[in-house]
Amino acid sequence: MFLPKHLICYNGYYYYLAKVPVDLRQHFSCTFIKKSLRTKKLADAKTLLVAMQYRVYKAFTALRTGMLSDDLSRQVVQDIIPIRNKIDTVGSKLSTVIGQYEAEKESGWTYKTKLEVTGCHRLVLDILEDADIKSINRQVVLAFRDKLMRLPANMYKCYPGKNVNDVLALADIKPMSINSVNKHILRLNALMSYAAKEGIIATNPAQGLMLTDKRRDDELRKTYSAEDLEKILINLPVDPERPERFWIPIVAMYSGLRLDEICQLYVDDIQLVDGIWCFNVNDECDKKVKAESSKRIVPIHPELISKGFLCYVDRLISQKAPRLWMALSWRKEDGYSNGFGNWYRRFNRQYVTDDPKKVFHSLRHMVADTLKQAGVQEVIIEEILGHTHKSISTGRYGKRYQPKVLLEALKLINYHNDLTKDTGPEHITCTIEYTQEQNPISDH
Repeated sequence: MFLPKHLICYNGYYYYLAKVPVDLRQHFSCTFIKKSLRTKKLADAKTLLVAMQYRVYKAFTALRTGMLSDDLSRQVVQDIIPIRNKIDTVGSKLSTVIGQYEAEKESGWTYKTKLEVTGCHRLVLDILEDADIKSINRQVVLAFRDKLMRLPANMYKCYPGKNVNDVLALADIKPMSINSVNKHILRLNALMSYAAKEGIIATNPAQGLMLTDKRRDDELRKTYSAEDLEKILINLPVDPERPERFWIPIVAMYSGLRLDEICQLYVDDIQLVDGIWCFNVNDECDKKVKAESSKRIVPIHPELISKGFLCYVDRLISQKAPRLWMALSWRKEDGYSNGFGNWYRRFNRQYVTDDPKKVFHSLRHMVADTLKQAGVQEVIIEEILGHTHKSISTGRYGKRYQPKVLLEALKLINYHNDLTKDTGPEHITCTIEYTQEQNPISDH
């Protein structure tokens, strides 16, 4: 559940929480205004929040006029922060600091980031039990990390209704990955750094606690073998109602595009650039990209064209479909990829492999590894994959590679496997009948 801005919940009660503007700090003895709304009902809290926001805005406006005497200024401040409640406004309970941190930072977060941060903070509170933040020293944080290393990933989803101690008491728990542990430590580090910056604590005890993953980057996920690839190609379903289940894996294995990038493609993103058919990866409409470097032009591999991909696109154009995969639905958390991602995980385990390190992202690794083994320059591989160029001379000052250069590199991808199914437009078409409600342009 996400609360409106300036509204937090603590011990079942709702509170108003807002940061004092820098230009008005001289009038206040605290950094934040925290005031109980004296209700456990969210609907009532939302109503009271509106009234409280008006009072605070009115007070800030009056103070900014510069026309109030010292006595009147103190009276205006005490109207929104009574002296008897001042101890509440500065409190150092972990939950209070978390509320302050989220209230200040959330405007710069995406919806997905907010989910990740609030989920991490829930785990932090569960492990540290809402201690006074001033009592959280190096030993406490080390103990926190130790518990993280023994907890499973997605704990609250896998063990609903159980807290940390309940889960730790269970047998045969598969611990979360080092990468997941480090993500939680990074979130705690950011929170404690904020507390130190605000003067709530003297120093940040969570610095320098990241775990070292001794595996090489190429060992974190595996590429598919030739045998795996053949299993994928043999078993991909040809279903006119769900064309994405056939095309998306093949697009990935011949382009290196991320799952999110493929799932959100619009018909207009298939473009002729300098005489070469390309994917235009961008963040227009309801699309998103991982980083600025992810915005790029990637040529369409000749193998895709020979198997009828452009014929499929032509069919969509004739049907006036806005997106390539109309069966995929959009979610605020992760765009269009969730439904397909869930399907592919089942498909992968049933038909391809039970190796947990071989996932959809392995197709992207396969493209990178194939190009690397073919002797393609690293900067060209980075351009295709949408990574930031490490070289200052090419990354900062050099222009992006022309499609013809990237296409010549992509042509080196030859898996020596022929599809065992006829994949021409007569066999993989999409008879789309969608309503206005399904049109993402109007929805989002």
